[in-house]
Amino acid sequence: MKAIILLTLTIFLNFLSFSQEDTILYSFFVAGHTYGAPGVNNVGFHPPFKQRFGYIQSRPEIKFGVLTGDIVSPNPTAQDWDEIDADIDTLELPVYFAVGNHDMENRELYESRYGDTYYYFKYKNDLFIILDPNLDGWNISGDQLQFLKDVVNENASQCDNIFVFFHQILWRESDNPFNYIHWNSDAGRADTINFWSEVEPIFRELTNNVFMFAGDLGASWASNVTYDHYDNITLIATGMGDGEGDNFIVVNVMANKDVEYDLICLGDTDLFCMGDLTDYLVVSDLSSETNQQRNSSNFSISPNPAQDFITITKDETGNALVKIFNMQGIQVLKDNFNAEKIKTINISNFTPGMYYLKINNNRPYNCLKFIKQ
Repeated sequence: MKAIILLTLTIFLNFLSFSQEDTILYSFFVAGHTYGAPGVNNVGFHPPFKQRFGYIQSRPEIKFGVLTGDIVSPNPTAQDWDEIDADIDTLELPVYFAVGNHDMENRELYESRYGDTYYYFKYKNDLFIILDPNLDGWNISGDQLQFLKDVVNENASQCDNIFVFFHQILWRESDNPFNYIHWNSDAGRADTINFWSEVEPIFRELTNNVFMFAGDLGASWASNVTYDHYDNITLIATGMGDGEGDNFIVVNVMANKDVEYDLICLGDTDLFCMGDLTDYLVVSDLSSETNQQRNSSNFSISPNPAQDFITITKDETGNALVKIFNMQGIQVLKDNFNAEKIKTINISNFTPGMYYLKINNNRPYNCLKFIKQ
């Protein structure tokens, strides 16, 4: 009888341990580029995002949200922000802002309404840091850099996870493993920025798990979502505005402080049509030769600039889908790239200017620019 009691107690304790680990302590959502498609000034948020408010409200474990910039369309007015505030009121959750370049086209208006553009808060013993790279050409410098160091020094040892939010994808450089990412814009970016030299080292030296989120994705020519992880650092970018691939992320902090994700699709009735966020992992080891090779572009365009025709060359066989967008994000051509390695496209009827050529070959999107003369 004693053995049976001990066995039953052991099973119960194991079940309790499993249940606690499998329980969500709290969740929050992260949404980027929430004004939606370039060139469109919606009343409030991107409509497909607003259509998911009911889903957010149906999950009581979601306690707040963070918007990772370009919350409103370019040249925002007080009315634009009034409309955003009204939408947030219907959501009935606290929502924190990490400002984007468009939001800061009227910094005085924003600060008069919402105050500082970099700050921090804590929730359930996790640390949340909001940064503003728009102050200095994508650099975190001066008073803001000192603020960041002070917050980390004073709080990291007493906190569990650290979550950091900003708009621009600061970790991408043209010559590093993250160059597979195609952002919406490099507007305002200085020739060199200090993410890798001064910002990232602050976090890499910690024992905490650190999660950084950016929101400058979602335009027709840009990536839809990215997920990378190395050492104690996870890098995530999300956005909306393309229609195809629009998304936001629900971050679930488990009872044992592990972090899991729900990648929420906006372009389909299936909430999870894009799969798992971790499926998008590209860089898992910064020193890996495999990643360097995987992230190198396997497509090229010539001539560039061009007048009547462009030739796309790929260095491998296999099918690919080719889309061309103008600077307003409007798709002007869609074509299939089949087994052949060279494809010629007639652009003689295109209006002169810059275009984005986006290629999907069942890997992270390749995105190339060309000029029509």
